[in-house]
Amino acid sequence: MPKSDHFSPGQNIVLRQVWRGKLWSAGPEIVVRDTAECLALYVMPGTIFKIPYTPSGGRIKPRFRVNGEYIVKDTVWKDYACLRLKIPGTDYSVLLFRDLKMNFVVWYINMEQPFNRTPLGFEYVDEELDAIILPDLSSWHWKDEDELAEAIECGFTSPERADSLHTEGERVVKWIQSGKSPFNDWEKWRPDPSWKVPLLPEGWDKI
Repeated sequence: MPKSDHFSPGQNIVLRQVWRGKLWSAGPEIVVRDTAECLALYVMPGTIFKIPYTPSGGRIKPRFRVNGEYIVKDTVWKDYACLRLKIPGTDYSVLLFRDLKMNFVVWYINMEQPFNRTPLGFEYVDEELDAIILPDLSSWHWKDEDELAEAIECGFTSPERADSLHTEGERVVKWIQSGKSPFNDWEKWRPDPSWKVPLLPEGWDKI
């Protein structure tokens, strides 16, 4: 890691989730910006992620996380390019999705715990709830409220925390819709055409 403890633009890092000392997910991402004000990471189509599935290979639910009943498998990120924007210390990331022709398709607010910096990248825990905003900012809706309800039921999160996530998510939606957030105008950003699809480095799975 650079002496500044911040990663350099174009550097490949590992973003992963660790739950109760066990790997939940991991993937290599490319650093766009890493400052005290903003972390920006890029996910390139074709990137291979380690993603959790049920033991039978189905879609994961919060209860599988709590019970430890899951396996981690390779999954290719293939339908979108994604720019993740994170203000350090916040309970969310703002994800900007583009299709394979680089058309901007959606604002995606991912509610999550703050990132922890590691020698290889960052660790965090997703908190199920998301908000979707149309590209023109005209409307929005919640996503995965059913999974948040299940997370409360199985003890992954509390009702108080869920209320806090709803409040913060709605605040961020309104901020973006105002056109005055630090995330606005990032939809004009484009990746460096010389970047190659990153791979997970040695040691990515060490907890």
